[in-house]
Amino acid sequence: MKAQTKAIFFDIGGTLVMKKKNKQREISNIHAMMALLGEKCDINEFVDSLEKEEKNYKTWSKQTLSEYSIEDRWIRFLGKRYSETLIKANADKLQLLWGTSKSSKMIYPDAVTTLTELAKRGYKLGTISHTSPRFLEGTGVLELLSTVIYASKFGRRKPHPSLFLAAARECQVSPEECLYVGDRPSRDVIGSREAGIGKVVTINGKDQTHESEIVPMQSDYTISSLSELLNILPSRNSAAEIEDKRSFFLYDAALSTMWGIKENVPISTLFQQGRDMGFARFELNHNVSQEAFDEFNQNQFHVGSLHDPCPAIISTKELDERDWLVSSLDESLRIKGVDVIKRTIEQAIALCSSLVVIHPGRVVGDHSLDKQIRTLYRNGEKGSIVYDDLRIRLINDRLERGKPHLDSLLKSVAELVTFSSDSGVTLGLENRLHYYEMPIFEELQSLLSAFTQSWVGWQFDIGHLQIHAELGLANFDEWLNHFGNRIVGVHLHDVQGIDDHLSPGCGDVDFSKIAKFLPEFSYRTLEVDSKLSKEEIRSGMETLVATGCVSRI
Repeated sequence: MKAQTKAIFFDIGGTLVMKKKNKQREISNIHAMMALLGEKCDINEFVDSLEKEEKNYKTWSKQTLSEYSIEDRWIRFLGKRYSETLIKANADKLQLLWGTSKSSKMIYPDAVTTLTELAKRGYKLGTISHTSPRFLEGTGVLELLSTVIYASKFGRRKPHPSLFLAAARECQVSPEECLYVGDRPSRDVIGSREAGIGKVVTINGKDQTHESEIVPMQSDYTISSLSELLNILPSRNSAAEIEDKRSFFLYDAALSTMWGIKENVPISTLFQQGRDMGFARFELNHNVSQEAFDEFNQNQFHVGSLHDPCPAIISTKELDERDWLVSSLDESLRIKGVDVIKRTIEQAIALCSSLVVIHPGRVVGDHSLDKQIRTLYRNGEKGSIVYDDLRIRLINDRLERGKPHLDSLLKSVAELVTFSSDSGVTLGLENRLHYYEMPIFEELQSLLSAFTQSWVGWQFDIGHLQIHAELGLANFDEWLNHFGNRIVGVHLHDVQGIDDHLSPGCGDVDFSKIAKFLPEFSYRTLEVDSKLSKEEIRSGMETLVATGCVSRI
């Protein structure tokens, strides 16, 4: 049984407030901005400079789902040319002049009457928006609101679920008891679904600017005007209600389908169980078949990341056997490997996912030295003369044989970067479990030096690196010190000896140390074995929260 709606949250720009774009920027606004700053340069130069800074900021903001405060935003835009004191004193005026130079804003004719009636019907009202609530001043709407979540003050932007959860908490209702109204599915529907909002309404009237981004998730209702909400939301008796004091939260992390997919647990079931444990989003791993992919409900849960190849039309084992890899020395096979990853990237775009985890290939040929050292380790011979001799031979053999494959890999990644440009998808190059897989330290160093884009980086698999360090094949701290600032995503799991994908907190990994190196906005995913119980997963997530690797929202 679905929860009864008790609170209604609205987007502002494009939902409560009409935005009408100007054919060109309003010159008087620009002159006023220049006067505030004492700027004497050419007006076109001033506008071009600001538009460039704004474009860079928006790229960063969308990638990280974060927002600066108005003051910090304008310091970023203008800090190289003017004093911080001058910028801070005028930041709000600059924001208003700049925003209204591009478009005029006015409240929709039926907004006030609709919200007034909804308040009379017993609903708590609020806004969650990137647009300033100042555009509601003097209309009577602000006085009706129980909460106002403004991205620039909150520090996050939609579709991050934290904004929606904060609004629900301020109204003392559960997310399931909320309804959200917005005009941008890529922000409003996805964010609502991640947060567990009960119902979502999209407004799609003649005055709305329709977004070009294709979103697989659909709202529960589509309306052409705000007044149609009155047909959806009847009067409710709230006088006798007791406010919901229950605490609710989500982990700002994804759960990988590694947990359950090999046991043929339906993805929709796995997703529901993950949501019940508090995961905001999910990662489809490389064992998801086309059949399993086709059956899950794309409208209910958000897939934030895909682990290539996904869906696995051809298994990773078969790709290895065919040498359809981005590291292949055979050009025709290398191209096939690139095409496999391109299909995953295309799928990520279709799902509005933000990250694709890439397996960067492997060295072909004899891998017996890697198998031998693991056998010696399990037999308790680590530290012996035989073990150390084998370890040195393995390191030297791997480094030398990897060199021609690195050339192929660099070429492949260059093609994937070109293919993904402007897609909004981040590419994460994962460190692998087996030593003849790529990349080792020197190879990742070459890759990250060649590709400096903020959306290309290291997919840090903690367990894989821990095992290499335990075997004496890698220096854990060296990897973190050299590449920590290039982490775009992290696979979180623990290790006992050389057995990985265990619940965090039950093994050898020092998660407190790792937390210090994780960039604030890197994508967190719990990647654990399907044998783990829900209780073990919950315990592991609390370990990650306690050590600072994952936050609650």
